[in-house]
Amino acid sequence: MKDNLLEIRGGRRLTGGRVSVAGSSNQVTKCIIASLLTSEDVILRGAPEVSERKVVQELFEFLGGRMEELDSSTVRLNARDVARADIPDELCRKNRISVLCAGPLLHRFREVTIANTLGGDQIGRRPVDFHLKGLEEMGARVECSGNMYQFSVGERGLHGARLVLPFPSVMTTEHLVMTATLARGRTVIENAATEPEIIELVKMLQRMGADIMVDAHRTIVVQGVERLKGCDVTCMVDRNQAVSFACAALATGGDVLLAGVGHDPIYSFLNFIQRMGAEFQVTPEGVRVSARRLLATHVEVEVHPGFMTDWQQPFTVLFTQASGTSVLHETIFEDRLGYTRFLSKMGANITLFAKCLGEVPCRFRGRNHIHSAIIQGPTPLSAGEFALPTDIRAGMCLVVAGLVAQGTTRLSNIHELQRKYDHLVQKLSALGADVQVRSPSQG
Repeated sequence: MKDNLLEIRGGRRLTGGRVSVAGSSNQVTKCIIASLLTSEDVILRGAPEVSERKVVQELFEFLGGRMEELDSSTVRLNARDVARADIPDELCRKNRISVLCAGPLLHRFREVTIANTLGGDQIGRRPVDFHLKGLEEMGARVECSGNMYQFSVGERGLHGARLVLPFPSVMTTEHLVMTATLARGRTVIENAATEPEIIELVKMLQRMGADIMVDAHRTIVVQGVERLKGCDVTCMVDRNQAVSFACAALATGGDVLLAGVGHDPIYSFLNFIQRMGAEFQVTPEGVRVSARRLLATHVEVEVHPGFMTDWQQPFTVLFTQASGTSVLHETIFEDRLGYTRFLSKMGANITLFAKCLGEVPCRFRGRNHIHSAIIQGPTPLSAGEFALPTDIRAGMCLVVAGLVAQGTTRLSNIHELQRKYDHLVQKLSALGADVQVRSPSQG
């Protein structure tokens, strides 16, 4: 489907609809990796039908794991027969999650080889240094030879350690927590990330028999155990997907019921849209958001529990439709505002800055990274034709912009959206959008 186009006829208000939000794609992939820690069955429910899940399942099966689809959103995993500890280039290029296999596989094999050509969204530097340093402090030897990382550990295996992360990296935290569950002794991870998906992973590992405490001040304490058992876990809703659909409705001056979504996963997002003049209601069915007129505001992207970096791209389209001057300050990734050039081509009034436009402590201060923006609104948007970037949230931003714009927007590389958005065309259509997938030959 790589060559197909997503065609969006914009200028329609999305109103009166409801959308079912899938299970978290960020959670399900880590749960699949965590199943490498046991030889018993792991049942994952609410698993989203997205290509990123399928990529990680392919990795799991390549290693020798068995996967059975019980229905479209439920899978049974069993790693008893995992027999490989080498992950080649072609699998690593598909998703950077391959590096998370290092710790779990070291517990099984004591030697692991993983290609260093790790894929994923192009959103700035995402080195694996934090992962490597953490494993080394737990007793692993790490060497880089050619294009391969080589991990090894002595006869006694990995041991606990006091690990202080330079930055609360989500994937590093997930990797080290999983690894620590079977390591000898006690591991203390300071300055850890505490996103809801990480807490769900912790809860899954606890169900498997792990001894994990999440203490105050971003500290996670893990006491290693001898073995882990199977479990049955249900994925939380995908809060990034929920926010994307909410932005689509709000940017067009409409409303949407985010079916099955609770208040907790998106409470900080709801606070910001309320500042902009939008309204929300929390009901037994889900959360309904609506807006008829939007006001400018100031958003600073932060680590959880702050405003997510994956929310700012579709949110920027709201800024283009809000009255006044809005300010965006991205503090997580140094190269995540590249998508704004597409919005500018569509008519948005956006000025970018290397300076920190905000009060949040920022590791990019004085380093000449373009990571702040001023957006003047409201401005009408015009349709355009774009190849979606590999930053999937930037791709969704262009979908939202296309829904607002007058005319027909055509987007290629739509396989990027399929990585984390299931049944996107059907869901947008149910909200009243005029969207369809066409082959280039259909014009």
